[in-house]
Amino acid sequence: MDRQQEITFAEMRDMGVLGLLVYCADYRCSHSIAISGDGWPDDVRLSDIEGRFVCQACGKRGADVRPDFNWNRQPIRQMGYLRGPAKRPTTEAALSQFRRAGI
Repeated sequence: MDRQQEITFAEMRDMGVLGLLVYCADYRCSHSIAISGDGWPDDVRLSDIEGRFVCQACGKRGADVRPDFNWNRQPIRQMGYLRGPAKRPTTEAALSQFRRAGI
């Protein structure tokens, strides 16, 4: 079964969204991170970069990448946990993860 292609970065930016939520492809891991999406060109689709991520918690390659519609809001506490990181990594930090993965 083929996955539907997701929106491009240009379409995401047109909606006013600048952040990304990246979830590990292994549902048992449930590791996630919020990052900036400003380092990718406008014509790239979110689905195009999913295979480039390697989970830093379990080591599995692949991710589910989605727009972070709350990218400009402060993290809030829910059930004793802080939702999202207090400071999002820069695009350079995210790209360094690609280089470490050998991509």
